[in-house]
Amino acid sequence: MAELSDARIHQLLTEAEDRLAATPHHDITTDVGQPTPKLDSPSPVVDAKGGIARPPQQRLAVRDAHQIIPNNKSDDAGQGWFGLPKTDPNDKEFKRDVQLLQMRGTALDPSRHYKKESLKAKMPRYAHVGRIVEGPTDFYSSRLTRKERKKTLVDELLAAEKASGKFKSKFNDIQGRKASGKKASYKRFVSQRRRRN
Repeated sequence: MAELSDARIHQLLTEAEDRLAATPHHDITTDVGQPTPKLDSPSPVVDAKGGIARPPQQRLAVRDAHQIIPNNKSDDAGQGWFGLPKTDPNDKEFKRDVQLLQMRGTALDPSRHYKKESLKAKMPRYAHVGRIVEGPTDFYSSRLTRKERKKTLVDELLAAEKASGKFKSKFNDIQGRKASGKKASYKRFVSQRRRRN
């Protein structure tokens, strides 16, 4: 683009001023294209019948305080959480599963340590119990067979207990401590002495 000289710029500006002076100016305030709308006359708030002023009965109606408002919004965690449903507080199986997760650090496996917050957690507002499906990349020995697969966490825990016998040995330890110094401990002591002889 060619540069404009000062003389050419001055000439263009004077031509623009002449064009502006030639066009007629319109007053903006007087040239309104739409008329102002007329408002309806206000209706009286009080009806006068027989010389007595009474308010209309429609305005005196009592509103129901417990009016049910329809909630069209679905109660789920939203699109960011893939529509995770709201937890049903009356679901007994889910309550048991949450209790098992809370007891995992104390009663179930004391050798493992978990955060205290996760052990004291309340029932979550949005939760869903799912099932882990093994992928094709998992090795065969790490997959569960159909007999080993259980429906709930409680069933899995009981099956693991049958395999390990950990709860039974723990129960026997507690019973042994409770019985120490009593009649049962004396009988056990005598039976052990008889076996030696």
